[in-house]
Parts: sequence; C-alpha cells; structure tokens
Amino acid sequence: MDNHRIIALTGGVGSGKSRILELLKKEFGAGIIQTDHVAKQLEEPGQAGFEGLVKAFGEEIVGGDGRLKKDVLARLVFEDEEARNTVNGLIHPLVWEQVQALALAAVKTHWLVVAESALVLENPDDFFHEIWYVYTAKNERIQRLIKSRGYSEKRCLKMMDGQPSEEEYRRCADFVIDNSGSMEDVTGQIRGKLGITPAERGSVVRDN
Repeated sequence: MDNHRIIALTGGVGSGKSRILELLKKEFGAGIIQTDHVAKQLEEPGQAGFEGLVKAFGEEIVGGDGRLKKDVLARLVFEDEEARNTVNGLIHPLVWEQVQALALAAVKTHWLVVAESALVLENPDDFFHEIWYVYTAKNERIQRLIKSRGYSEKRCLKMMDGQPSEEEYRRCADFVIDNSGSMEDVTGQIRGKLGITPAERGSVVRDN
C-alpha cells in the first residue's frame, strides 16, 4: 500500500464525471468506485440502507417484489427537502464506510484509486489524499442532461440547486479539471497533475 493515492472525484450533475472516470481507468489504470452503485447495493432488501429507509418512511415505499419503489423514493427526495435530508442522513454514512473498505482493498492492485460522488463534500473524514473537482459550465451541463436523460430545464435547475454551489466545490478542491474541452485537453490536465503519461501507466498498476 506504499505510495498509493486515493482520490475523491466530485462535481455537479451533468459535469461529465463518468467521462473522467473512463479516462482515468483506461489511460491511467485507476481503480474506480462509484458511490451511487454502492448506495444502490445498500438499498437492496436485507441491507442496512433498506431497513433504515423502510423504518423512516414506512412499508408504502416497498413494492410487491419486496424491493424499494425507487420512483416513489425519488419523488420524495426530489420534492421534499426534509425527506431528502432523512435519506442522506441514513445512506451517506453507510456509503462512506463501504467506500473506504473498497478503496483499501483496491490499493492492493492499483496505485491510483478514484471514488466518485457528487456529495463527496459531505464526507467528514480525512480519508482521501486529494479532492478533484470536475468543472463544466452550468449551461453546458443542462444541455447534456436534456440530451442524455431527457430532463426538462426546470428539473435540471432543481437538481443543481440541491447540490453544492460551484464556489463550495472549488473551495474544497485540491485540483480542478476543466471538462469543457476535448479528451486530449482533459488528459493533459490529469497527466500534469499525476506526473505520469498514459504510456507509463503499466509501471504503476499493480495487477495480480
């Protein structure tokens, strides 16, 4: 585990974090952890997140198949700030506990591990070596969401209002990736930060 780096990658919805994760994985050999995937696993029947949510909101959020009614839960979170805070208070601590365990396992085979989350600012621990913020202008983010997810502009703005502001992201960030340009441009930014080229990645990935 010597000389490993565990990075938190954050940014608002529509900023293109998935694009950066794919680049880090493919070109720099990074191990990737996505907190939304971790959260989904914790919300499966029998898991701590599932049990906590049912206790908080009642059996009406459980469908006939025994799983959470994700559409009902999403609507609650989207429309009700108190409900959103309740969900976050239940799920986020569980997610970060699992993310840390996954990251510590991943550094056994990867010198670089990247955990992605739009909510990394809420993590109270000093677990990560650095926080990287993916920046994209708001108008471009809205257009991406409209095109890729079919959201209305109103919904995009509502989602963005529920996340940290750009100023908050920048204040916590150790490094800002401008994701408005080409992949070559983004690769150059990351290469400069890591001090390694994609061609050199084979010497720093610890494959079994």
